[in-house]
Amino acid sequence: MGKWFRRLWIGLLSGTAILASCNIFSPPPCYYGPPPMDPAQDSVIKAKQNKLEMLRQRIDEIHSVLEERRNSEVYGPPEVMEEYAKENRRLQAEADSLEQELKALELK
Repeated sequence: MGKWFRRLWIGLLSGTAILASCNIFSPPPCYYGPPPMDPAQDSVIKAKQNKLEMLRQRIDEIHSVLEERRNSEVYGPPEVMEEYAKENRRLQAEADSLEQELKALELK
């Protein structure tokens, strides 16, 4: 009876030690909320959101300037009117390119 009890006791202690060592090095399970994000990935996402916001603001600024320029009257020689129209075309082209870049970033 003594040998059998000793073997059982050593077996229980060994099993407990093995289970304890396995649970010490494993991370605790996450039962609620999203899994923790990698800080590097989080900074990339924030940078992308900041860039999208800056593009939207710039596009809005250009559209407001173009709206003012379209509703204004220009007086002067033909060169002034041509320069004014050229500036309007440049602003419109910049707005179009920024909108394309914005769409490309939103799709990623």
